[in-house]
Amino acid sequence: MTSGVEKATADPYMLHHYGEAWTNLEAATLLTDRANQLVQTAWEKGNELTAAERGECAVAIATAKTFVTRIGLEITSNIFDWMGARATSSQYGFDRFWRNLRTFTLHDPVDYKIRALGNWVLNGEFPTPDFYS
Repeated sequence: MTSGVEKATADPYMLHHYGEAWTNLEAATLLTDRANQLVQTAWEKGNELTAAERGECAVAIATAKTFVTRIGLEITSNIFDWMGARATSSQYGFDRFWRNLRTFTLHDPVDYKIRALGNWVLNGEFPTPDFYS
């Protein structure tokens, strides 16, 4: 209302927020695509997969998981700031995006992924195979 423009799609702050969200979403997509490709390659190698290749795959998965979680929750939380109070109405169901993502992130704790990545960065140790990796 106070932006001095006729419609929300011309508001400089809205343009900034959506541009930033797009950049982060694109980065998340690229990280996920990279992890998917490494998983596919690992699958195709089967028993020929080396420990180092498995470790590189685990690092890519953990990196994508942590980034997508952070950015996804940020975007799905911010949509209400960007769209206004009406967007919280249950008739639209926008809250389901945040809720679904939040529930999904709880099945594979990000803190463990971040710890594994820190151990890899600082000590050169690949993530230890476990139920989630």
